Amino acid sequence: MSKSRSQLIDYLRCIDITGKTVLDVGAGSKEHWASNWVRGKPKEYTTWDIEKFEGVDYIFDLNEHFDGQQLPWDNWFSNEITFCLEVLEHCWNPIQAIENLSQFTKEVLYISTPFINPIHDSVDYLRYTEEWYQMVLPKYGFTHIDIKRRTTDSPLLSTWYQEEGMRMSRNRIKNGESYKLKDIGYFIEAKK
Repeated sequence: MSKSRSQLIDYLRCIDITGKTVLDVGAGSKEHWASNWVRGKPKEYTTWDIEKFEGVDYIFDLNEHFDGQQLPWDNWFSNEITFCLEVLEHCWNPIQAIENLSQFTKEVLYISTPFINPIHDSVDYLRYTEEWYQMVLPKYGFTHIDIKRRTTDSPLLSTWYQEEGMRMSRNRIKNGESYKLKDIGYFIEAKK
């Protein structure tokens, strides 16, 4: 298992979905569902993806405008928790994706994305920064945004920095916090 996947699973193990209505966006195959790692039993667990995987409840493209008529699902707007894990980098229309996620989320949206990561699919389009999340999510009703960094001490990343003339030890200071050049992605908890 990759270090990135291991960090994602460790992050999910801290989340309790007991008694909640949950939507898993971009759920994919059952072995990738967030429900495999989070704590507790939800009241309801719904999955959807852009393509049909076994067990996926609904098919919908997160890039498209959602008007409420596209899914035969009555409670699409009432999910207390929404997961969107390792999905946004595959969205060619991320603002529309965030708008849709906002409509689907009643309380908390969990997002995970890579930052420094090779292209890993034929539809791998974008990478997002902390600043992007802090600017975009409040525009769609998310008032509390907690961002956790995924990091690595990979010698490959260190080699790349050296080839680019950068030093791994170099820090960037923002808002009094040190950002090391070891960040490989983010976990976002956005609350309404």
